[in-house]
Amino acid sequence: MKLIVGLGNPGDKYQKTRHNIWFVIIDQYVNSNSIGSFSYDNKYGWEICVGEIPLNPPSKRGTEKVYFLKPMEYMNRSWQAVQKLMNFYKIEAKDLLVLHDDIDLWTGVVKLKFGWGLAWHNWLKDIAEKLGTKDFYRVRIWVDRPNHPAQDVADYVLWNLRKEEIERIQDKYLEIEWLIGEFLSN
Repeated sequence: MKLIVGLGNPGDKYQKTRHNIWFVIIDQYVNSNSIGSFSYDNKYGWEICVGEIPLNPPSKRGTEKVYFLKPMEYMNRSWQAVQKLMNFYKIEAKDLLVLHDDIDLWTGVVKLKFGWGLAWHNWLKDIAEKLGTKDFYRVRIWVDRPNHPAQDVADYVLWNLRKEEIERIQDKYLEIEWLIGEFLSN
């Protein structure tokens, strides 16, 4: 079993912000691969989609169950949903992929990392603390830094993406899909 978590903030107010780019990407991945659709779970306050993904390379089992999760808590509380789902299904940290934005990457960069430093990402630190390890996968996508050094980063990541920024991210979609495939084949 694998778990892929797209981090973001709930609500229309945040829908097109830098922090929420992964809600858009995870929706696109699930739709373009005909995996299913997300449904809201009132009990846990998350959106979830469960699918069977063909293994690559194919094995005797043929498919693997994958949970796609969008925590409907704010970004800094997303660890709660991740921890609950992983505990309930006994998913190991090595089978977790967290998709998140990163202002420290150069424009146009998307990276898959395993067990790397967590930098300033407090919500990633919270996930690692609750899991007792930082040995899980992450895909990071650039969202650039604020243009002005005095501009607050926390406010900046909650600004809406401009049309050209959305287009640049969409241009990276096939690379993102390939990185997700790399995670699933591990």
